[in-house]
Amino acid sequence: MPHHTTIIPATSLEQTETTMPSISNGAALKVVTAALHTFPVKSVANLASNTFGLPTPPDSPLNTASSTRQPTTDTRQKGDEAPCGRVGISQPVPWKRFKELVDAGNLEPLGRSYSLQDTYEEYNAAIRLKHGSVANYLTRHVLADFIAETMVPGFDSQAPLAASTDFMFRANDFPYYFSDNVEHWVLWCKKQLHPGFEAPAAAAQAIVDRFGSNVEWRYFVNPVKMQSVPQLSHAHVFVKRP
Repeated sequence: MPHHTTIIPATSLEQTETTMPSISNGAALKVVTAALHTFPVKSVANLASNTFGLPTPPDSPLNTASSTRQPTTDTRQKGDEAPCGRVGISQPVPWKRFKELVDAGNLEPLGRSYSLQDTYEEYNAAIRLKHGSVANYLTRHVLADFIAETMVPGFDSQAPLAASTDFMFRANDFPYYFSDNVEHWVLWCKKQLHPGFEAPAAAAQAIVDRFGSNVEWRYFVNPVKMQSVPQLSHAHVFVKRP
């Protein structure tokens, strides 16, 4: 039976997620301090295209004209762990190999560079420290306007997906590690998206509407155990322009 994902009102999230993690890493503490004092966020309208609303990392797609992250050099060895037990990858993945992996349903070799994975963990720590959880922050700020309709009594979460109204694209601030100008987007959805690799027709149409019909793309929804915010329905979309 597929896992059911629902969007939870911010008030419910606040009541259920109040434990703040401790941060002993000095680098993470600096990130937390900078985030809390330099980036007050009041509404989604103030966030431009930033996924989490914190200062954009140097190698984010938002910092390059082509919206793609350039390869970086990592010094750690294969298998080394990033903070919080997450493992990055040492070499960028070519688009051709990425397609083969996704088409085979194999996500294990994919991920961020070691350095970007570290940054991702530190930023999430800052978010949790201030807001209790990443889901709290996304629901109350980044996605507030987008999901407002889902909070209204009578919203039908089981209605068929609509390409024009049920999806929102945001460039991923912490994209996977590629070697050839691949764009990594988060596709947020007002209704349930099941884990898997086949985009529903409405999602596929939304991708074509957003990027055109002359691009290559791949879509997947992570297994529940790999989702950073399982409370909020979303997919990953990867785009390779001609």
